[in-house]
Amino acid sequence: MTAWLFLLTMLPNATSCQFVRGEHITGADLARAIPAFAAIPKDTMAGYSPAPGSRRLFQFAELNRIGAGYHVSVPEEAKACFEWKLQTVDESTVRMAMRESLRAPDAQVEILSLSKTLAPEGSIEFPVSGLSAAASVDPATPVLWRGYVSYAKSRRFALWARVRLSITMTRVVATTALLPNSPIATGQIRLETYEDFPLQNDIARSIEEVVGRLPRRGIRQGLPIFRTDLMDPFLIQRGDQVQVTALFGAAQLQLNDAIAQTSGRQGDLISLKNPRSGKVFRARVEGKGKAIVLAGVSGLIARVQ
Repeated sequence: MTAWLFLLTMLPNATSCQFVRGEHITGADLARAIPAFAAIPKDTMAGYSPAPGSRRLFQFAELNRIGAGYHVSVPEEAKACFEWKLQTVDESTVRMAMRESLRAPDAQVEILSLSKTLAPEGSIEFPVSGLSAAASVDPATPVLWRGYVSYAKSRRFALWARVRLSITMTRVVATTALLPNSPIATGQIRLETYEDFPLQNDIARSIEEVVGRLPRRGIRQGLPIFRTDLMDPFLIQRGDQVQVTALFGAAQLQLNDAIAQTSGRQGDLISLKNPRSGKVFRARVEGKGKAIVLAGVSGLIARVQ
């Protein structure tokens, strides 16, 4: 707020202000301040609305200029003042907005401190992207969360809060030592419930997403399992007999006894050998024991035959 506007708000005889309702001050707003402006179109744009906490003051010269275009006479002493209606930010509303962003209605949100400035009326938002915290932060550690009030369609008024966050979640834990590249069985893991910081997104949270997958490295008993610790099993192992479908335009050729020369997971390119011709070709893994060749030239079909 500029110094002269601040002084204006402190004067006992200062012009009383009308509350603005949008990004622009319109003819309808002017009519609420000065009845003579009821004669101009309601959607006439007289100027931009002030920032929250500031005032927009129209003096006689500006009012007279606006009124002249619509044959409206304005008294020389006329003034019009506009400002945003401000209110205290409510903690319960902030807490609700945070839980909505976390998609966790039961999340524990302890607000330690909150923006003290008055804010315009609007929708309070605290997006997850405003959290200034690493995913590995302890739930007992205070973190800064930046949010805003969305008002006047496209404007935002900045807010902040220091909070402690925790949420009840599930995670998969190893019940025995898990060996690298060895498929995980149901009996080697269990599901447990625990309290943690909400952004722990990489932890495996269901038995189904772990069973049958392979640890990239050894995982000790009692440790939680992270998704990045796991990889999919090979759908085709070196030496397997593979059914290969080769496509070339409308033509299709099938080879049921190709021999895998390399191992591969879903979508991998592997080398295969035609046991009759001895030719080696490349194909993409499409499923367990199945691969496909999308031939760009007829020569690739020849290699499969």
